[in-house]
Amino acid sequence: MSLLKKSRRYSVFYFLTSLMLVSPVNAKVFDKEHLQQMAIKFVSNQLPNHQDSKQQLSALPLDSRIPDRDCQSPLALSIPTEPPFNRQVTVQLKCNDINSWTQYVHVRIVELKPVIVATENLARGEIITRAHLSIKMQEKQFIRPQYLDNKSVIIGSRSKRNIRSGLPITMGQICMVCKGDNVTIIAKVHGLEIKTTGIALEDGTLDEQVRVKNKKSGKVLNARVDGVESVEVNI
Repeated sequence: MSLLKKSRRYSVFYFLTSLMLVSPVNAKVFDKEHLQQMAIKFVSNQLPNHQDSKQQLSALPLDSRIPDRDCQSPLALSIPTEPPFNRQVTVQLKCNDINSWTQYVHVRIVELKPVIVATENLARGEIITRAHLSIKMQEKQFIRPQYLDNKSVIIGSRSKRNIRSGLPITMGQICMVCKGDNVTIIAKVHGLEIKTTGIALEDGTLDEQVRVKNKKSGKVLNARVDGVESVEVNI
């Protein structure tokens, strides 16, 4: 083999070796979407788990001019605050290798809670069934105190006014005890429970005070609504 051929072979060998040293095989490339997903997952792992609600996380878009970046070591993620977080939290993603770069990703946190909505238009005086009700998750900040989240509580109630499909149902739109309805009157005395029947003299919803007339005695009583067509009196 000529000296010229040997020289060329060695030149190619050293060139390939130098490329391996400059670009390590274990370097990982991070694009903008990857960084955003890492930030979302990092925040999600630190949020408490609420049984009656859930969190919806999204990352604000990064500047389109930010290039893809590589890092030879795992990224270090951190947040300057501790839970509970506000509606937006900033995550720092840092590469600690020779490249030494830092990227900040803003993560938006939206807390969602269940709300009962009507599945169809309900006319005034209509008895509400399970088929009329559905659960919809809404942002907590837009939920009013009078919104309901438990379907079983109001099944059998009657609508006091027209209720539009897809909108939340409130206690003010229904009566669990309606004027003129037959109701069960429950009286508790020394641990004993006595039941009798009566007639509601006014509309009422859960925990409201209404007047009812005892069918047997004809006596008018003040009672607390404790369910659909059911009231409780203290003796």
